[in-house]
Amino acid sequence: MEEKKGENPFDEPTRKLKTADPASVAAKAGARWEPSGDGGRLLLPVLGGIASVAWPQADVDAPEGLDSFSLKLLSLIYLVSSDGTPPSGKWVAYRELSGGRFYEPVVKRSVEDPLALAFGSDPGGFAAACASLGGAVLSLGDASCSFTLFPNVLLAFILWRADEEFDARAQVLFDSNDTRHLNAFDLRMGAQEISSRLIKAGGGAR
Repeated sequence: MEEKKGENPFDEPTRKLKTADPASVAAKAGARWEPSGDGGRLLLPVLGGIASVAWPQADVDAPEGLDSFSLKLLSLIYLVSSDGTPPSGKWVAYRELSGGRFYEPVVKRSVEDPLALAFGSDPGGFAAACASLGGAVLSLGDASCSFTLFPNVLLAFILWRADEEFDARAQVLFDSNDTRHLNAFDLRMGAQEISSRLIKAGGGAR
């Protein structure tokens, strides 16, 4: 969900959530709805943790480590955008997503290149960083893992080590159904959030 000029990026998803049926939102998003009085809260799994979203206020309360601006915003956008479609199990490159070609250079510059720089000579360090953040091991490249950003949104990160012929390379992949829940712009934001966390977990760029 791209920010409109002059508008707080939280405004639109907040408006949508306030007028939505919270039980229906929870069912589609894979969240849990806990009613209380005239309101309640939506408990949404986020990267292995739980964010609590008050309804109808749309205030997001997330534990330390998951309380970044990006994750709070994406949590609201996901809740009001998810159509409930489960992951397909098919990985696709960012450029294959609807709208992905426009932001592809940004993804390379802000997500993939920093990972390659940080871990290109240390696939083991990349694997350890993935494990420390709850990533699931994949058998792609020299090291790889997947993350469940939200219940229906999966991302994979792959690293190829540097050798005598080729520079190190990293790539982020997305489940082909991810755009049923977040658009390409929002998925780029989520990928950058995870990439930054991996680099931090690995001690920063080498």
